[in-house]
Amino acid sequence: MKKTITTIALVTMSGSALAQSGLDIDRAYAAELRADANTRSSLLGSSGSALDMSIFTQFRYSYNNVDEVGGTTLGDADTTIGFSTPRTQIRLSGGVEGTDITGHVSFDFGGAFDHGASGGAGGDGGATLRDAYATWGLDDNWTFLFGQLKNPLHWESNVAPEFSQGVERSLTNSFFDVGYAQGIGLNYTDDEWKFTVVLSDGPVSANTYYTSAAESDFSITGRLDWLISGNWDQFNDFASWQGSNTGFRAGAGLHWSQSGDTNPSLAPVDTATVTAWTVDAQYEGDGWGVFGSYMSTNVDNDLLAGGSADQTDDGFVLQGNFFFTEQFEAFARYDMIILDDDTAAITPLAVTDDDAYSTFTVGFNYYLVPESFAARFSMDVSFGLDDTSGLNARSFGDTQTTGFIGGVPASATVESDLMIRGQFSLLF
Repeated sequence: MKKTITTIALVTMSGSALAQSGLDIDRAYAAELRADANTRSSLLGSSGSALDMSIFTQFRYSYNNVDEVGGTTLGDADTTIGFSTPRTQIRLSGGVEGTDITGHVSFDFGGAFDHGASGGAGGDGGATLRDAYATWGLDDNWTFLFGQLKNPLHWESNVAPEFSQGVERSLTNSFFDVGYAQGIGLNYTDDEWKFTVVLSDGPVSANTYYTSAAESDFSITGRLDWLISGNWDQFNDFASWQGSNTGFRAGAGLHWSQSGDTNPSLAPVDTATVTAWTVDAQYEGDGWGVFGSYMSTNVDNDLLAGGSADQTDDGFVLQGNFFFTEQFEAFARYDMIILDDDTAAITPLAVTDDDAYSTFTVGFNYYLVPESFAARFSMDVSFGLDDTSGLNARSFGDTQTTGFIGGVPASATVESDLMIRGQFSLLF
């Protein structure tokens, strides 16, 4: 009897120890993933002789329904459903032995970005180059950057897709996203401040040659972030796990670029100038968090025939999240795009179009491993509360990533837009 009791006690203790060990391993892996996210967000790398590889993939089902008014352009095609793999990425990194130089290369086979101005394989499964840059650590704080990298202007854009909130980033962020750029930069990081400045070929100039019309004559982007409390690692994603310490971060970014003074010509435009800025803040508590950002973009064209045309578009994002358990997280987001409706704008809106486009999104994330993004199921419902047909006319970034307005012809007048998405993400 004593042997039986002893055996049961040992088995129980062993099971508890193994469970705790498994949780410790999961948390250690989660910490490793967050450290990798920090590499992306800060554009800082660690040198070494080994080649590191990771794979990230998303499998998504989308339901999109639009309520058309003022015509029968869409007919039965007002509902679109189907599966997709918006992102399937292979990421490689490695250091040059004996130096503080680290290289980063990533390819995307998913095609989520291949429908907009950024070009690409058109979603046919072909590889599209994303990151192709190197970091050179000058000392403990300063790092020199060169190659093709994500423009540092917007915080939400620079949070890696596996760490973003819900199924996809906000429609507003995708609209204003300046994409990838080729250039050189300098990054400074300490326990309280982060600063990055990049000289590049301009917005959405990934995978272009220096003679491309998509490239700017000159482009500069700067971003400054202040860590008021907490640590930098906890702001590499939008989740705030239960038991987390509180943290508060605020930042701002500024971009300026000009095109047209060098080959090739932009006729009938003489010179085109883009000025964009953003401010944002993020707070993380014990199992909950909030994020907000405001962004604005001005495009000013001087015409060869004389005169000029300019437009200024604005937008904002507000989102919050809450963990009901250590694995189940709910979130809500409200964002709005405010287009310049001046008839003198570069791309004037039709008289039937709205000038403000608001979107409300609610959803949840279920993390298969506590405090880890390695495997996550997400589902959300987004309501386009306004006529979204005007967004077909112009977009500074790439709204196709979100799934909204996909395939809707410019001639259609859409009163509202409903998007339901379910997604499973893997990172290994």
